[in-house]
Amino acid sequence: MSALWTAACQTPWAKAQPQVLNAALSFNIDPVAWKTLRNSAAGFGYQVVQRQSDLLVSAPLEQYSQNRKGRIYRCTISGENCLNIQFREPEFAINMSFGLTMKSDPGTQNAVACGPTIPKDCKSITMYSGVCFQINRSNRFERPIPPSVKECLLQADIAFLLDGSGSVYSEDFQTMKTFVKNLVRSFLSSDTKFSVSQFSTSSKVHYYFDNFFSSGSWESNIDRIKQLDQATYTAEAIEHVVQNVFTPQRGSRSNAKKVLIVITDGESHDSHRLPYVARLAESKKIVRFAIGVGNAFNKPAAEQELKTIASSPSDKHIFQVRDFNALEIIRQNLQDNIFSIEGSQTSGESLKMEMSQEGFSAVYVPEGIQMSIVGANQWKGGYMQYTTGGQKVTPWQLLNPGVAQ
Repeated sequence: MSALWTAACQTPWAKAQPQVLNAALSFNIDPVAWKTLRNSAAGFGYQVVQRQSDLLVSAPLEQYSQNRKGRIYRCTISGENCLNIQFREPEFAINMSFGLTMKSDPGTQNAVACGPTIPKDCKSITMYSGVCFQINRSNRFERPIPPSVKECLLQADIAFLLDGSGSVYSEDFQTMKTFVKNLVRSFLSSDTKFSVSQFSTSSKVHYYFDNFFSSGSWESNIDRIKQLDQATYTAEAIEHVVQNVFTPQRGSRSNAKKVLIVITDGESHDSHRLPYVARLAESKKIVRFAIGVGNAFNKPAAEQELKTIASSPSDKHIFQVRDFNALEIIRQNLQDNIFSIEGSQTSGESLKMEMSQEGFSAVYVPEGIQMSIVGANQWKGGYMQYTTGGQKVTPWQLLNPGVAQ
């Protein structure tokens, strides 16, 4: 601390209007660092927590093995070295960028450190989760919060609606059934139900959600479907499936993604009703994919039918192929688009949390620890609250709209 003294200038103006400036006290600012801590670990110093006798310093970018990323170091004031705090990460904590978030509890001298970048390969997309650990005054790590990361979530009810009209050659109808079988196989490892219907002048449900797997070999059952071989009434068929297949009585689940895949080779005889049935399907939150096969859909009217049938945006829900043999080419893209549908059909907590990522920020509160959940509730964000022992106190809470902290 130093004293700063200032005197008035002795000018004619000052004599005419004499002024006295009192002494003022100020603090000197020393631009030289008092102490420098160095370490070669990638990202060293990204987060720092000061405790009574030492510092905790994170290096979240330190890749110290193929699937382990991020370390916490203890640095003493008296010494020059910073030592890595050893602990055994849970197996699921793959490349979590440990120490990207770190906060202290002044009352207990505990700290919480988080790694929010744990990847989970879920078929066509990669989900990310996070986990936090408390570090006590003895530098011991407590149990992970939360105790595990969420599993891949795909609970879907997928209904196929096949064009069995007379314009479809019998061999092409067989190709269409093979396409359905291959697509079903790609979803067998997930919690998915299936239904198969056919349309022509009238529509026929061959298998509902509640009996697709319970009526013998599902593959043989699809092979035994015989073509109706009449006219094309697409709107009537969509309405029939929406009203009679996507129902709890026939095995459709309220908390599952609802998907309708329509495969057709030409214009319908009841196209004027397509806008109505599309709205009907939308009201039940059924996501529609339209697959147009053949040259008929080069005509504007036929192309518009596909756009009316399909959900928006069109580029993700409409597929056009030159012939039925080309169906297999689009199967992977269709599968990826189905899997990436966000589960917003219900208000269930699991679906609101489906695309969330915990641990980008954390804070101590009187009740325990709050962790942000970026991406929750269709990207609005929120937080999860736990006790210091790791028990969930409240379900996720919504932040202000549009905020993901």
